[in-house]
Amino acid sequence: MSRKLIVFDCDGVLTNAESSWGFLHKYFGSGDNKYFAELYRRGLISYLDWMIIDVALMIHSRGAPIKRSEVEEALRSIEVKREAYVVVNELKKRGHEVAVVSSGVDLLVQRVCHELGINICLYNELVFAGDELIPGGVARVPLRDKSTIIKRLASDLGFKLDDVVYIGDSSWDIEVFKAIPTSIAITPCGEACKYAKYTIENLLELLDIIDKLELLEHRV
Repeated sequence: MSRKLIVFDCDGVLTNAESSWGFLHKYFGSGDNKYFAELYRRGLISYLDWMIIDVALMIHSRGAPIKRSEVEEALRSIEVKREAYVVVNELKKRGHEVAVVSSGVDLLVQRVCHELGINICLYNELVFAGDELIPGGVARVPLRDKSTIIKRLASDLGFKLDDVVYIGDSSWDIEVFKAIPTSIAITPCGEACKYAKYTIENLLELLDIIDKLELLEHRV
């Protein structure tokens, strides 16, 4: 079988939390930010604008400065799925390249990549003044740009698009599912399920799909 580039989303795919941003909003009491998500979806604000608003909402709701240690403590309760360790280890053993391209929070995504032994890890970054969280960030993976980022990553690593496998779970992944021929949605994935080539309930099923791809390649 040809070597594949296996690209995972992070939140809800490799972890037990649907969204690291949503998790922080709940933790710091800033509630629902769907209005600003819709503004971004419509192209009325940039992803960096959205990050600035999100962080400002958290600080405002907290009513006090938020320290880096507090963000780390909040995110520590988000666990990596047990099956993710098995799947990533097996994919690497088979010689595939494994990457994470996530619009999630760097302090979580970095930890997930470290625990799973994934070296290629792209994410958005929070900004701190010393130890204090401030509105802003570094928007390395804007949600609407994920397909472009993944295509660029594949090209930089020498992979054809047909040799890329992407695993996601949300409506923000729909454009990626459309762009990547071998796309996989892990439930619950709502409307996004309709756009992925495959739908799975457990990450372990990914290995079965890789096996099927290998059989198809042998038949050609």
